[in-house]
Amino acid sequence: IKSLDKFLQDYEKVFELTKGIDLDEKKEYHYSDEYGRCKIVDYNDFVEIYRRGEINSKQVFKVSKHTPFIYMTKQFHAKYKIFTKKFEKENGKITLEYDIIHNNEVINSINLEFQFIDVPNK
Repeated sequence: IKSLDKFLQDYEKVFELTKGIDLDEKKEYHYSDEYGRCKIVDYNDFVEIYRRGEINSKQVFKVSKHTPFIYMTKQFHAKYKIFTKKFEKENGKITLEYDIIHNNEVINSINLEFQFIDVPNK
């Protein structure tokens, strides 16, 4: 996973998938990061990312669409919108470019990349 935001916060980390599910209508990738359990659900034309743990969130990425985004921790709870500017899939890699919007103002712009290597079927 690689990401870079407008504040130049650069993140790159490799995670071992704990589960991979490959169905006709979607593919699921499960892993754990420093904040909790995560799941990426890849549909044909959009992606959902779930996180449960210290941070709880659900993000839906549909190109050229605004989608709701709730971000929760023990200390903080906020509702945002995501506007997906770019969504590409190629050779096991998903690339997303999106804005996080609060009160009609872009508060962050993020480039996110997932590369799936040797996905287990469990």
